[in-house]
Amino acid sequence: MVGPVRVLRTLVIWAIVLSGALAGCRQQRIAEMPLPPLDPTRMSHAVHAAIACDSCHRAGKRPGADDHAPCDDAKCHAPAFLGAPTLFCQVCHTAITTAPLVAPLKAYPTDDLWQVMPPRFSHRQHLDAKGVESRVGFHVSCVDCHTRDAALSRPSHATCARCHAAEVKLAGAPTMSECARCHDRGEHPRTSMRIIRGDLRAFSHDRHRTDRKNRAIRCEECHPQTATAKGYLDLAAPRVESCVTCHDDVDRVPPDQRMRVCETCHSQVTATLTALAPRSHLPATERPLDHPIAFRRDHAEVAATSASRCATCHVQMSGNAQQACDECHQTMLPSDHRITWRELDHGPEAGADRERCATCHVVDFCTACHSQRPRSHGMSGTFTTEHGQLARLNIRPCLTCHVADYAGPMGLPAIVSCADCHDASALGIRR
Repeated sequence: MVGPVRVLRTLVIWAIVLSGALAGCRQQRIAEMPLPPLDPTRMSHAVHAAIACDSCHRAGKRPGADDHAPCDDAKCHAPAFLGAPTLFCQVCHTAITTAPLVAPLKAYPTDDLWQVMPPRFSHRQHLDAKGVESRVGFHVSCVDCHTRDAALSRPSHATCARCHAAEVKLAGAPTMSECARCHDRGEHPRTSMRIIRGDLRAFSHDRHRTDRKNRAIRCEECHPQTATAKGYLDLAAPRVESCVTCHDDVDRVPPDQRMRVCETCHSQVTATLTALAPRSHLPATERPLDHPIAFRRDHAEVAATSASRCATCHVQMSGNAQQACDECHQTMLPSDHRITWRELDHGPEAGADRERCATCHVVDFCTACHSQRPRSHGMSGTFTTEHGQLARLNIRPCLTCHVADYAGPMGLPAIVSCADCHDASALGIRR
């Protein structure tokens, strides 16, 4: 029993190695369920609900940017700024300290998994060029709202104020003081933004404004659903296939930033000998390094021993990621099924290895095909004058259909259908 046990142990080890190799180029995602608790130092909008929004949000600036105003107004938090630092400081700062200019400010707005008073916004309504231009005199494009200080960013209140300021008097549209018409109260799990997590590098929109030849990269190339999105929930994250279009085009992206170079997007990559990039990361014509031209004919052994490795690229075929063979083998001809295969080659091959034929062809395939009139018989009525020479050269193809039901002279098979037309004495058939 030592031999089988050793073989089984070896197979288990190889299965573990291969599964680790396949995971080498996949992002390791951290589960975010349940959501982390809300930061206790975060400013509570519910506590401040009695105060008008524009009392704190002045001209789109960050609250407290003007030497702590308006938070240090006498009627609000003035005493907190006059005493020793407390937890109150961490509403805006990263640490509690008495040293000036030591504790940097937190990001604003906060970009964690909780969103306070998320906005309600319709891209479809704002990208209606004809409708918007008829009301405000110009139509809106992506960069009109998503540009701040010449850099791409999320829109601010100052951006919205160009159309929604009270002095614009846009009929039927909310003004900047009507916060409840654009914002939902309370804290909600963030759905309007897909935060890059795990080992993915931070994405830079500014680096994606033009390609290597300084040609503009249109927003629609990555965000095709934007123009029809009624709200943030309709906005899906860009698909990886959108990245492949550019990153595997040497005219647009340098070779060292192609999709197969994992470090382009990933900060930590497990380098393994057999690691494969997922199918979504490669162009349609891309092949793994071990897939030469001959692999189409020689892949059977690899597929039989490591189906999970094949499923890394060949997914959603035949309805089962682990059995991706049928869709190809039932629609694509094998490489040796050339134009002459039916007339010249398939007979000897079928005689030598019928099991190979049965991989694709069902039981009655041969019978169904051979019950039809062969092409070699020409048009109906002409073969009677031409078949003699072919029969004398090689009688065996005739026997495929014209079978015998009793023995002929010298033990040779008798061809009953020949005697139906030919003189039996001439053929030497005994009755």
